[in-house]
Amino acid sequence: MWLILSKKKGIASVHLARSPERAKVYASAEIRQMVYAKTPEVVEALKGIDILLMVSARENPERVKEHKEFLDAAKLAGVEHIVYTSFYGADEKATFTLSRDHAQTEAYIKELGFTYTFLRDNFYLDFLIDMALENGEIRGPAGSGLVSAVARKDTSRVAAEILLNPKEWENQTLNLTGPEDLSMEEIVALLSKETGDAITYVDESVEEAYESRKKWPAQTWEYDAWVSTYTAIKVGEQAGVSTDIEKVLGHPASSLLDTLRDRKLIEEKND
Repeated sequence: MWLILSKKKGIASVHLARSPERAKVYASAEIRQMVYAKTPEVVEALKGIDILLMVSARENPERVKEHKEFLDAAKLAGVEHIVYTSFYGADEKATFTLSRDHAQTEAYIKELGFTYTFLRDNFYLDFLIDMALENGEIRGPAGSGLVSAVARKDTSRVAAEILLNPKEWENQTLNLTGPEDLSMEEIVALLSKETGDAITYVDESVEEAYESRKKWPAQTWEYDAWVSTYTAIKVGEQAGVSTDIEKVLGHPASSLLDTLRDRKLIEEKND
């Protein structure tokens, strides 16, 4: 789904969905059907729109192609400002394979001459929490590498704020991270302590990681993405704390403990 805001009111919006019948209805928003493509229908639907929140497409081998076709349509329609959900450390030579898609998309947005705001989300705290609690472990070749994982709610709130005040964030790249660098060992230790569940970290080799994931039928590019999630952390590409969330929202980013409390997984504690 993409969310588009009108420049006139700052809040009037159009919600674009592949399946409009499944989209949540809001009184202030119009729902239109949309896919990642360059077709006359897509161009017509985007006409008159100034600011576009482009949420990156579902991971697939054709994602960059889909992104470029949609951006071509947006350019033809007269869209001026693209707010794109990218990835922390996006680079065409990044260890995390899917990061390369984001780097290519960012480059194409600039190539087409859009005003832009890139929201580079790090890996999500929510994902790490869910995986650890569901499996009783985190398993992967991350070694003792660090990750400044971010809460999903912070990234969505930043996106909303950018859309409400787009001029302030024109042609900027914002790094959206949590407030701390954590290793996998530190994450499972904190989760174990706070939830009372015994959660472990299994530091696999790369070969072991590919082998253990064979229980899920997938294509090679998917296995590569899953394993490189951890190898990117191991080599340090996902470390580093940014204050960009605080700069946008006016308060610090949510920590792992904050996220557990927000999700009612642990009780609020009074210091």
